[in-house]
Amino acid sequence: MSAGVASAQEVDGPAAGPLHLHSETARIVDVVDSFDAGSQFSLRLTAGYQFQRRDLRIQREMRVSNPGTSLGVPQYGDVADYNRSTHTLMVNAEVGLFHDLAFTFGLPLVLSDARKLRPVSGVSADSTRAALADGWTEGTGNPNATTLFDASFDSPERSGIDQVRLGLQWSIFNQQRERNRPTWTLSFEWRPPVGSLLRPCRQTTTGTFCPDAASVPTTPESGNTAPTAAARSAPANPAPGISRGLHGVYFQTMVARRFGYVEPYAGLDFLAEFPVRDSGFRYADTPLGQLANFPPLVGTLTAGLEIIPWENRETWQRLLLDLRFRGSYYSPGRDYSALYDALGSSLSRPLNLPGCPSNARSSDGSCQTERNVYFDGLTTTASHVVLGGSAMVSVQPAKFLRFTLGAAFAWTSPHTITNTDACNPGQTVPADHPEWRGGCSGNSSPDPTHRAVIDSAGGRFRTTNDLTWDFYAAIALTPRIW
Repeated sequence: MSAGVASAQEVDGPAAGPLHLHSETARIVDVVDSFDAGSQFSLRLTAGYQFQRRDLRIQREMRVSNPGTSLGVPQYGDVADYNRSTHTLMVNAEVGLFHDLAFTFGLPLVLSDARKLRPVSGVSADSTRAALADGWTEGTGNPNATTLFDASFDSPERSGIDQVRLGLQWSIFNQQRERNRPTWTLSFEWRPPVGSLLRPCRQTTTGTFCPDAASVPTTPESGNTAPTAAARSAPANPAPGISRGLHGVYFQTMVARRFGYVEPYAGLDFLAEFPVRDSGFRYADTPLGQLANFPPLVGTLTAGLEIIPWENRETWQRLLLDLRFRGSYYSPGRDYSALYDALGSSLSRPLNLPGCPSNARSSDGSCQTERNVYFDGLTTTASHVVLGGSAMVSVQPAKFLRFTLGAAFAWTSPHTITNTDACNPGQTVPADHPEWRGGCSGNSSPDPTHRAVIDSAGGRFRTTNDLTWDFYAAIALTPRIW
């Protein structure tokens, strides 16, 4: 908000003559500022509410032989429908530091985060159980095989704060200061984690069950098909947590220019996240062979148009409509997938038997003390894209007050969510220790986080029909200290 500029600007408009506009750019590039004539200090306080619902289908890969060739044709069987509903209170503050320079603070408080799996309509219980078999008893095709998890699954309801957002915004150019130039704004944020770390859990009739990752289920009795056939240890006071344990580094560049009653804009943003030491990513102390030890990198293209059908410059009143498109690319990485709770709290013995780094194996093949790598629910996800759009209506009844209502929609491309490679070709083992290869070709090192039951061809899980809806409302107050 360029407070030092006059209360209105003249921008070339239709043939009828100049159009008198407010000294405000599009909200996406608007920066509160200070030390301007008439406004030595400015800030903006925003409170909002967001509801998000995500629905998708979980499928498992099945390899079917292709007649006439030695290869297999991958096919997928429906396993479960996943639903996640999140209610979030958003509190933000922007404080002007200088001309077109501001400090920003964001506090997304999750009021409720509920996730669940349900059987797919029209798929029989026997087919679902066969699709979820872990092959422990007589094989995946046998109805007596134990299963990875139950298709009817509830995660505990979570609440709290994952990350806070601390940042800077700077408008290199500002059209309201220099009418012949567009507004160009750079934004940077550091997002440190503050909440308790997530743990994979499931909600049962007797309470919340959050097993210790280092506990391995006992051998189930022959013929027992229930996923609860074996026990895993759990702490006395389980806490599912809320924080992913990631430091986020976010950067955005956005350009906008107003032409009469419209202001188109476009830009790019980038997000990289780095795990804390105690998280399950093992980023700080990666065992030999682990290929993926940080979450996906995210790059996003944003393009939109702010339409101002009416405004009254004398009273600083205005009505605007913001239409926006976003396309994001997610690189491969280790992440919290839709099956994080279901797999992380699973009682499947093949899934929970620990892996071992090659250089931690004793001469008898056993793993050295405290060097076992246990499964904790995190999986390696394949690259994918997210495409979406949003519409927002904003009403400014007074100079320092704005109300906003909006809705958004996004589609996520089908992608594999259990995709950890068995071998890491980028990390070799010594030639004089061939036993360290663990079946890998050349001198490649085995990945100790690989679990054949979910990561090998014919057993991998993927998501499809992945749709997300958002609805949000906000109120912004921009007081000025003259």
